[in-house]
Amino acid sequence: MSVLSRRGAIAALGVLAAAPLARPVSAAGKLAISVPATDVDQCAVFIAVQKGYFAAEGLDPSITIAGGGVATPALLSGSTQASASPASALSAILRGADLRILLVFGTSPPYQLWANDTIHSLADLKGKTVGIQTRGDTFEISTRVALAQAGIPADSIGFTPLGVGTTVGAALGNGAVAAMCTASVEVAKLHALGELKNAHLVLDYFGKVHMPFNGLVTSQKLIAESPDVVHGLVTGIVKAVRYARAFKAQTIAITAKYGTAPDLNALAGDYDVFMQYLTPSLTAPPSALMPDLAVRAEMIGIEKAQIPPIDKVYDFRVAQAVNAELDRAHWRPTA
Repeated sequence: MSVLSRRGAIAALGVLAAAPLARPVSAAGKLAISVPATDVDQCAVFIAVQKGYFAAEGLDPSITIAGGGVATPALLSGSTQASASPASALSAILRGADLRILLVFGTSPPYQLWANDTIHSLADLKGKTVGIQTRGDTFEISTRVALAQAGIPADSIGFTPLGVGTTVGAALGNGAVAAMCTASVEVAKLHALGELKNAHLVLDYFGKVHMPFNGLVTSQKLIAESPDVVHGLVTGIVKAVRYARAFKAQTIAITAKYGTAPDLNALAGDYDVFMQYLTPSLTAPPSALMPDLAVRAEMIGIEKAQIPPIDKVYDFRVAQAVNAELDRAHWRPTA
């Protein structure tokens, strides 16, 4: 099994070898999964490996750490079978890619909009610039959805990519941008560094901005040609999420195995946020999905009439079936 983290690979092999009642793995069960980071948001993939949930479904996964810009082309080429970067895949689907999002982990992002004294509402952003990590990322998308919900044209606002880390807060502090969108878990760190001393919270997106956030995507080809693999993939993830809900300390410890010099306190904070936004069934209603599709389509110049129907973007049938199966069996995770 190839996994980026050497420690994660050793632990994963040990678990897979010892997994009880595991079905024998065939060549058809090999599965390449891409995750964008080694944080708690991706813990379900790590747990499914470590606890043997994939192995029990006859799957032999390899994990690669790569952003959506790499993962989505790999999905399209067939070199990767599943990706935990559905946001990148969504834009590709709008352009005609035959991919499907199988799971949605959240329907409201845990983000916040902070600004200087010139900004007191979304309307005050007109003619100003908002700092984000990269153009087209979920920080920009969620801000555009918030603007659309408020009836404010997104083209009246500029977006500036500032990268990751404290550079976002520094740009707000030195006046390079009038506002910034950041993850709520980063706010305490920015305060500690003094980057928000002259800033204030304008909008907490969680519970107010509705859009899909994190999840799992695969190809329609895999769904059609290897339904057992897809069923096993989703089963492993659903079981892993149920495990994560039940065991905080163990989830943090498993996630830490995949990182380099992980900060356990930071992972604990990430876990709490993950539990806050996690959807009960790992699916989402159309009302939470359509605003995101509309914003993305506008960004890439696709007319509303050309937006594909929901069932050409999302396929929750396997998730619904797996949840029902586990509920009927009264399945419970064990530590």
